[in-house]
Amino acid sequence: MEGVPTSAYFPIGVYFLFKSLPAGGAILSLYLGYRLFILGVTGQASLSVNSASVSGQLLNAAPGLFFAVGGIVVLVFVVWKGVMITFSPDGAIMNLEDKRH
Repeated sequence: MEGVPTSAYFPIGVYFLFKSLPAGGAILSLYLGYRLFILGVTGQASLSVNSASVSGQLLNAAPGLFFAVGGIVVLVFVVWKGVMITFSPDGAIMNLEDKRH
């Protein structure tokens, strides 16, 4: 990476590690949900979400659907959150903080 000081490799690497681990877990959750759904595992499960701006209810759903929905939520959150890294002229990292896009 040209223009990036050597001292910045560690924070950037840690950032990508903390972005890729939840993404990998979300993809695994999606896969397990898919497998449960294909295998025909059934059950009586329900979910109700109420908030000031969002409300929803999922009744009599298969457990695989909960795995898949959970994986999708985590994956969207990982992609949605961004980061802003600011370097000083001498090459030190001045600011490393999460930002929403």
